[in-house]
Amino acid sequence: MALQLKLDNQMLKVLGELTSENTLTLKNHLESFLNDFDNVILNLENVTLLESDSALAIERFYLDFLEKNKGIQIIGRQNQNISGIMKQTKTSYILSNDRV
Repeated sequence: MALQLKLDNQMLKVLGELTSENTLTLKNHLESFLNDFDNVILNLENVTLLESDSALAIERFYLDFLEKNKGIQIIGRQNQNISGIMKQTKTSYILSNDRV
């Protein structure tokens, strides 16, 4: 499944495969969020594939938000499609324990 991004208020839902080829698309959306919102929810519950480069890029987005004193919550801890690669890349700490 190709990458789809759906914006619902301040939640960006990511659907499909998140690969190194399409991570730039997600990056562009998140950068616009940095300028427009103080708090953002990134929903990874419907990601079907996550590559290691993409997991590391999401971590960089997370750290950028924190550095700019913006709130970001990343949900998707229960998604078995991403949990393995998040643990392997040591980025699972950025996933929120709460579900929306």
